[in-house]
Amino acid sequence: MIDFTGKRVLVTGGTSGIGRAICEAFSRAGADVLAAG
Repeated sequence: MIDFTGKRVLVTGGTSGIGRAICEAFSRAGADVLAAG
């Protein structure tokens, strides 16, 4: 995955299922993640 260190990411639908997995992946890649609904 690309390095997202210092980047901010908004994930809609990020509280469960695929959205949650995406949030976790971005977080592992160094991004600051905001999960919405």
